[in-house]
Amino acid sequence: MPKALLFADKKFGVGLGHFSRCNALLEILKSNGYEAYLLDASLLDLELKKCDLIVIDSYVLGLESYQKATTFATHCLFFDDTLRLPYPNAILLNNAPNAQKTLYQSHYPNHTLLLGGDYRLLQKPFSQKLNTTPIKSPRPKIKKILVTLGGEDILNLTSFIIDALATYNPNYEIHYIHKNTKLTSQAKGYYGLTQEEMADLFYKMDLCICACGQTLMEIIASQTPRIALEIAPNQNANLTSYAKAILSIQEVWKLDQDSLKSQLLSHLKAIENPNLQAQQILQGIAILNQSTKWDSFLQNLKNLYTLSSQNPI
Repeated sequence: MPKALLFADKKFGVGLGHFSRCNALLEILKSNGYEAYLLDASLLDLELKKCDLIVIDSYVLGLESYQKATTFATHCLFFDDTLRLPYPNAILLNNAPNAQKTLYQSHYPNHTLLLGGDYRLLQKPFSQKLNTTPIKSPRPKIKKILVTLGGEDILNLTSFIIDALATYNPNYEIHYIHKNTKLTSQAKGYYGLTQEEMADLFYKMDLCICACGQTLMEIIASQTPRIALEIAPNQNANLTSYAKAILSIQEVWKLDQDSLKSQLLSHLKAIENPNLQAQQILQGIAILNQSTKWDSFLQNLKNLYTLSSQNPI
């Protein structure tokens, strides 16, 4: 049985999306016969061991960490959303549907590239919502709204958005995910939810206002209409990939509060239209229901392990 170690940012303060998508890959590896373990990237130096596959999903680890990983594994797979580093020779993954093949081939001509929606990753509770739940009917009136802008809320916008929503319509039932669950008395806060709890919460909402990271895809899978905010440059690929299934506000870090509020309320008025909600739901389902290539890719890797064990150098 091949062994895999996965390392993802969690404690470094850059949100939980890395851990979420690595957890989805962990499930795929196990279903393909791997003995696989998911660890925090901050523990990489302590936990590196000889194995068949090492996966790293990080925005903060330096190049030396990636170089060190290649000395411990037969193959390494590195997540990259932004052409971040001159990685050592390995497998590179950008699973945004519109990942630019030509750009990656130019930057990494000697790497194995896994690009596009063929390699998307979705945790089991969200794929179940996508595949086994009847298609959601839009609500005549939006009542329940969830605000989720990443585990760290890097632009400190959650309170501002909640205030804007409550002022626009005092009858909204507002929920939010944030490390501070006592952030405001105008909404109900959550933190530390399990995958299952997150999927259920997303599904129960009439609208989600979210960032454009991994959570965006999970909300799309939960069949809830969404307004997506690009809160960091590394989210642009996701925003453009799912453009037909979202209303979006681009480059939020460049906007003053008045501009952000104006765009948000404009989108809020538009999304009150049940036809637009239905369009978002159906477009999202169509994107996420396309088949992936994970099983065939991992089978090819396992074949390589078998050949190397039969023909040792």
